[in-house]
Formats: sequence, structure tokens, C-alpha cells
Amino acid sequence: MTVLIIGFTAIVLMLIVVVTDISKVFLVRRSLDATADGAVLAAANGLAAIYAQADLGTGENARIDPEEAQRLTAEYLDSVDASNRFTGLDWSASVDGTTVTVELSSAVDLPFEPPGWEGSAEVGSSAAAVVPIR
Repeated sequence: MTVLIIGFTAIVLMLIVVVTDISKVFLVRRSLDATADGAVLAAANGLAAIYAQADLGTGENARIDPEEAQRLTAEYLDSVDASNRFTGLDWSASVDGTTVTVELSSAVDLPFEPPGWEGSAEVGSSAAAVVPIR
């Protein structure tokens, strides 16, 4: 009976460790998703305001400056203090036609490090928004 109790206790402790680690990664990922959504919306709204023009003459979409998208994304990430909220935050903002895409990645320090595991888990998120300007 003692062996059975010790075995079940070990299984329960392992489940607690796994669930705790997965929960931490999930919560960081959700926060990273929300930050990416906010950053891409800030960039798209800023670009739409900058490039909105009454008439370009050709009836085509205005060309979006990727450097401006990067600047607007950086301003948003600074305003929400993302570099202090996420460990090792890495980001990029790109423009493809009238679509702005923001990609974020961060390291997650696990509460319980599995045996043989060195370092931290890496999570990433991306968000895209269309800038309809004419």
C-alpha cells in the first residue's frame, strides 16, 4: 500500500509541475498576443492617418513606408513598456502592400525547470492588419 501511495503522490506532483509550466507559457503567450494586436492596430491606424489622401490621381492604394510602420510599432511597444513586461522581447514590423504585420517573440522562464532542460521556453505571436487607404 505504501508503494502505491508514493507512486500516486509522485504522479500528482509531476502533473502539478507540468500544469504550472504550461499555464505560465499560456499566460505569457496570451499577453504577447494582446500586445501584438495592439501594436499592429497602432501601426495600421497611424499609417492610415498619415497616408490618407483625398485623391492620388491614379485610383490606386498609396504606398506604405515600412520605416514608418516600424516607428509606429516601436512607439506603441514603448508606451506599453513591453520590453520590461517580456523577457528578451524581439519584434519586427513589416509591410506587404496595404497589410502591416507585427511579430513578437519572448523567452519564458518556467517555474519548474524539467530535468535536462537548460534555458527558457520561447513563445511567439504575430498579428496583421490591413490599411485601406486610397
